[in-house]
Amino acid sequence: MSVKTASIIPDESHIVFRQLCKLGLAEASSVELLWPRTRDAEIPVLRDRKSGVILLASIPDLDSHYDEKVIGKSASAEVATRSGLLRLKRNDDLERRLSQTSTLLQGADLCDFGTGQGQFLDEALERCRSVTGVEIRDDLRSMICDRLGGEVSLLRSLAGRTAQFDLVTLFHVLEHIPDQLETLREIRSALRPDGTIFVEVPHARDFLIAEMQLPDFYDFTFWSEHLVLHTKQSLTAFLQEAGYTDIRVKGFQRYGFANHLHWIRHHRPGGHEAFRHLSSADMDAAYCAHLESLDRTDTLIATATAGPA
Repeated sequence: MSVKTASIIPDESHIVFRQLCKLGLAEASSVELLWPRTRDAEIPVLRDRKSGVILLASIPDLDSHYDEKVIGKSASAEVATRSGLLRLKRNDDLERRLSQTSTLLQGADLCDFGTGQGQFLDEALERCRSVTGVEIRDDLRSMICDRLGGEVSLLRSLAGRTAQFDLVTLFHVLEHIPDQLETLREIRSALRPDGTIFVEVPHARDFLIAEMQLPDFYDFTFWSEHLVLHTKQSLTAFLQEAGYTDIRVKGFQRYGFANHLHWIRHHRPGGHEAFRHLSSADMDAAYCAHLESLDRTDTLIATATAGPA
């Protein structure tokens, strides 16, 4: 249920909103306030009633934000909130991502776009012909370089690169980027014609957002770095507009039954550890499949082919 207050319409400088409007995924008359703040800033969170896409009312100064950011190098998940820094045990996504991309990785020239600490690069080295990481943060690139040295190529951006790639992966990166169409086109130009883009993003129709509507979850999950939460339809539309073909978007659930039960009971994160004894692999598989059938997963995964230039 949306907060009962006047709508806040983004202005013309809001590139995410402009692109959503261009693609028929948002309009001023259908945007409403979903939540008055993010977990770390007083930025209102909006939702388009027709498309279901969620976006921030304004875009923060991301260049200075990432230049000044120091968290994100720990083995734990560090969540900056208005009340302080929250440290949580990371969900084990690495093995799952390697499994989901295993066929694409074999013998490929890989680029992991927004590689963060670069753990995906470590594991890809033994599977790929070449490995490149793109990361905007200088401190994270230095950390990867200290660990992997010359085994991988590290770039701040794709501008000026000479290599062509068979696979470009973006794991929870696209939602951080203001001009998503430009980035998707830039990635497409860096791919060989038969190359694949693999995109993983948070889902606007997450069960805890769309069905449970938990205020504590809203205060946790909405973040000033997440400029937009896509739906299947909006992610497909962006990839189509950027020129990709053979687009496939499906739901995936990262956090299982125990996590949801913990949110409903205790209104805070960490249930995948604290309540793990209340679930099982079979239960999670069935629960996640049911959420996918309802289009209520917490994550979307898209693959698409670059196609001819």
